Amino acid sequence: MSDSQNKPITAPKRMMSVTPRSVLIGALLIPVLCYWVEYDEIVAGGTDLAAMSLIISAVFALFVVMVLNRVIIRIAPKFALSQGELMTIYVMQTCSVGICGIGMMQFLISTITDVTHYSTTENLWSTRLVPYLKPWLLPNPAVLHAYFSGSSSFWNITNIEGWITPILVWTGFIIVMLWVMLCLSVLVRRRWADEERLSFPITMLPLEISKEGWAEDIFNSSMFKIGFVIPVILESLASLNTLYPNIPFLPIKPSDPRLDLTGLFTNPPWNGMGTIQLSFYPMVIGLIYFLPLDVSFSLWFFYFFGKFQNVFTTAAGFHAAGAPPAQSEMPYLGEQSAGAFIMVAIYAMYGLRKHIATAFKGIFTPWKYNKEKDKNEGMDYRFALVGVVAGYCLLTAFGVAIGMPVWMPAVYFFLFYCFVVTFTRMRAEAGLPWGFGPNTNVHTLMRSGFGSAAFNHQSTVSLTLLLWSDMDMRTTQMPNQLEAMRIGEASSIKPRQLVLVILLAIVIGCFSSWAALLSCYYKYGAASAKVNSWRTGIGEQVWSTTTHWLDNSMHPRYGRLEGVAAGMLFTIFLYQMRSRFIAWPFHPIGYALSGTFTMDWIWCATFIGWSVKALITRYGGMQSYRRYIPFFIGLILGDYITGSLWAIYGASLGITTYRCFPI
Repeated sequence: MSDSQNKPITAPKRMMSVTPRSVLIGALLIPVLCYWVEYDEIVAGGTDLAAMSLIISAVFALFVVMVLNRVIIRIAPKFALSQGELMTIYVMQTCSVGICGIGMMQFLISTITDVTHYSTTENLWSTRLVPYLKPWLLPNPAVLHAYFSGSSSFWNITNIEGWITPILVWTGFIIVMLWVMLCLSVLVRRRWADEERLSFPITMLPLEISKEGWAEDIFNSSMFKIGFVIPVILESLASLNTLYPNIPFLPIKPSDPRLDLTGLFTNPPWNGMGTIQLSFYPMVIGLIYFLPLDVSFSLWFFYFFGKFQNVFTTAAGFHAAGAPPAQSEMPYLGEQSAGAFIMVAIYAMYGLRKHIATAFKGIFTPWKYNKEKDKNEGMDYRFALVGVVAGYCLLTAFGVAIGMPVWMPAVYFFLFYCFVVTFTRMRAEAGLPWGFGPNTNVHTLMRSGFGSAAFNHQSTVSLTLLLWSDMDMRTTQMPNQLEAMRIGEASSIKPRQLVLVILLAIVIGCFSSWAALLSCYYKYGAASAKVNSWRTGIGEQVWSTTTHWLDNSMHPRYGRLEGVAAGMLFTIFLYQMRSRFIAWPFHPIGYALSGTFTMDWIWCATFIGWSVKALITRYGGMQSYRRYIPFFIGLILGDYITGSLWAIYGASLGITTYRCFPI
């Protein structure tokens, strides 16, 4: 069994070219998966197929291709796909499917349609908001009646013409936004993967099961089979119970009332704990097993650290009735988390200072630049650095073009990419199964820091138009891009060809997302009872937030800024202690996540995964750890395959089935 997560991966001596057939298969799969994701999440109400760090739909597609490949191995082995080809197909899905998910295209399309549809005589959006939006950002209002009512088709010339301009504009914006992430991934890859030896836990499963096209040592292992069967039974019983309530099942999701412990903490100050729920997600337990122990320990420890901060402030009377906002919002957990996110990004970029300085000098003195340093990277470091700067400038110019003063998009995208870099670092180091950004997002942070006086009517509306991009970071694409590079390196794919494949996947993913979303909404109706109202109502929430900001002036919230500063300082403290004491158990990543609601749903499963690994390594050492790897791969894969099959079953019959994840 490979112990690749414990060793640095060095560039193989012989890298394999990306094959045309693997690119073709990957390209053909992208629109199929995008439509499956949209139909399942929006219409069928099934499992979230694109929101997980280890993307469920991509893993299921990989498994199906591998099963077919297994047949080919037996009957015509010379035509079988290699691991490099399988991983090319896989990374094309991971770098594209998320574009159509929560926090990306699903939120964008709701934002640019709801502003006109939900305008009433009471909210006056048609006069207070729409005139401040550039017409080329929005679809033609004439094609929106069918979009909201359904029983129509997007695929007619009138509807396509009504949408073509915003499709091209926003696709260009998304491609530039993801291009900057790709360039950043190239710049950080060597530092994080080769020098710091981060474990990249999310890459463990696809790499292990795809060895030699079909990992015999994994799939023939009794440990794998046991691990696989457990979620199959648990998820199938829960799914059958949804259809036939008389069938008993064991609850594993926090939405089940039997796992809700909140009622145990109703008296002050313990009611400051808020919601406390148990969960036993098999795939979370499986993924946590591959995390370093200090990281997995810190995840659940700092979750309760935040809870007890709330208990302390409740006991101190800060949350009493009538308390002023600056007092009642203490201990500012969301702001602490935002500060931690910013500081983690600063530390990450500080570690690249010499690296970036060399690339910067190489731009102006190319005859002195040593090209050997980046010959095995996805692109020349100088080109990547220019790509980051040029992309950032284009995004800033886009902000100016839609009505903001130049400083505003410049600050917004700087903070946005700080959050993105930290989120990527979390995935590389902590492999979080399901993650969010801090509860205080970039928009809230800017408004708290500058106050409403810094925003006029036009800039408030324009800035809020980008709220879809940072209000939910679970499908942020930079982690997928960096993990794709890690996978490519481990499976001996030429890195520069892989970067081109990722770019191709991004372009196909953008247009496939538009096609899948608009097809679903024109057929079923975005305002009908046939679709998921939470997703279609995000735009209404965005513009309600805008009118609230317009109607309520606010001075800079210094209490919130103090929370941000406290988060930054405590993160510095944690980093300094880690650098001075080898056995220091508290990881800054866990603290940064304490101010998100990620851990509300998975803290218990995280605790179980940490406990099991701690016991195995404590009493059996690394040999026992490697021995049980197939079991935990089985937990993840069994959960994913079962959830995917039930999602397909529900979608094919037009019925609502059990959602294996999230709740």
